[in-house]
Amino acid sequence: MIPHCYRHPDRETYVSCQRCGRPICPDCMRPAAVGFHCPEEGDRSTPQRRTRTTLGGPAQVARQGLVTQILIGLCVAAYILQGAPGLTGRGTFNRFTGDFAMIGIRIAADDQYYRLLTAAFLHAGVLHILFNMYALYLLGFQLEAILGRARYLALFVAGALGGNTLSYVLGDGFTVSVGASTAIFAFFAAYYIIARRLRVDSRQILIVLGINLAITFSFSNIDKWGHLGGLAVGAIIGLIYAYVPPRRVLLQAGGVAAVLALLFAAAIIKSSTLV
Repeated sequence: MIPHCYRHPDRETYVSCQRCGRPICPDCMRPAAVGFHCPEEGDRSTPQRRTRTTLGGPAQVARQGLVTQILIGLCVAAYILQGAPGLTGRGTFNRFTGDFAMIGIRIAADDQYYRLLTAAFLHAGVLHILFNMYALYLLGFQLEAILGRARYLALFVAGALGGNTLSYVLGDGFTVSVGASTAIFAFFAAYYIIARRLRVDSRQILIVLGINLAITFSFSNIDKWGHLGGLAVGAIIGLIYAYVPPRRVLLQAGGVAAVLALLFAAAIIKSSTLV
């Protein structure tokens, strides 16, 4: 069972107070030397001079989850522009979907590499978008609270590109893929690594990840390479964020940029084999 914040019972969370062990949501997190404290334990400590989380996120600002809300809003807006497939009775493919989905042959023939990112904002049905937006809300708010807006957004972009690039590289050129799950699987991996780094209980996220991997390999219409690609890139970015000191901003940014450059190079090489 996924734990709920002890102060906000309607909010699921994977983070616990390092002192009392009670589960806490992003609004209740108080940055500590290791991990986070709940409000009560935080009040007993010496007033915190730091305004940033352990991994460098600006705690007071990041708790608002602004980037997560924007990402969810973009996905919902894109779903409407797709004609709300599965909700309106229309098909799952219209002109808007065709212009922005991950379609291998279009990337290769027309150099439309933007599709490797835009596909993450499209969805094939109402259950598809509901499940992904729930996962984005649950994991996104917590990761944004820990990492801060810029690092968190970079993780989303890298995960989306990583998943869709692997799907493109290992596909036959006619692969069509949509969904934010590429980035969400990156969140799973990064969250686990960061949780281990902060010495907080990571068993719950492993259970959720295991369930999602089981679902991935149980249905033929799920882009398995997309999920695995997002997971792999999320692990790499998570390692960068967790073990490169947050004060080394340029080093962290350089590591993320290097990952993105390698993904782009892989996509270009794949395109050369298709045209």
